[in-house]
Amino acid sequence: MRLSEMRTEVTPKKINKIMESRFGFTVDYDNLTYAKAQRLTKALAENIVQIKKSFGAHTAEKNSKYMELMLVKEGLDKWLNSEQGLFESEMGRSEAVLAAKDIVDSVQDMLEKISKIQNEQVPALIDTIRDQIGSEQAEQFKTTISPTLTELYTALSTARETADTSVRALAGEDVASPMDMGVGNLGGAPAGEPALGDLGGAPADLDSDVDADTDGFDATDAAVGGEEELGRERR
Repeated sequence: MRLSEMRTEVTPKKINKIMESRFGFTVDYDNLTYAKAQRLTKALAENIVQIKKSFGAHTAEKNSKYMELMLVKEGLDKWLNSEQGLFESEMGRSEAVLAAKDIVDSVQDMLEKISKIQNEQVPALIDTIRDQIGSEQAEQFKTTISPTLTELYTALSTARETADTSVRALAGEDVASPMDMGVGNLGGAPAGEPALGDLGGAPADLDSDVDADTDGFDATDAAVGGEEELGRERR
């Protein structure tokens, strides 16, 4: 057997054990989202670069703060790799739901067009027929076209409700609740998400060097700060 085959695979769980024994905290991956992990990984990478610039590459490797950052980032990288397939699957599911929602929107457009024909075009056309052809012909046209449009509107209304219910079920929503695809907050950090704090050891001036796009993170606490974040668990 090769030595490489005997080597134990590094996993986020095992990295957590190392962090707990050396630094007194762990990352709660059970309450971590893919998008949040990506933001935190970016923030950690930027802080690692800042420490290297401040102390130099060789000196930074002996810095305990640097080691905390590296361990947390490695755990997040492993977790992201393992979650990639699930994330892509969820994205595909969301795309399918949105495509189904487009059908509902298309039927709604038809309903609005029929309503406009009923309430605007038909009355104006009946007046034109009465003026240009005769009252009898106008009434005959009205008697013929009005029920047809009403039936069409009713059928489309029923079709829209059925399609709407189907989309809600497809999205895993409660069909009794208003449809909400949950896309209003894409791209932004969750409301009330705490920023990275200080684990101790990183230069204080790093705070001002982190761009606002990293959610105000200033050190590894970005990845482990509090129960609302990655679930920092101190011994």
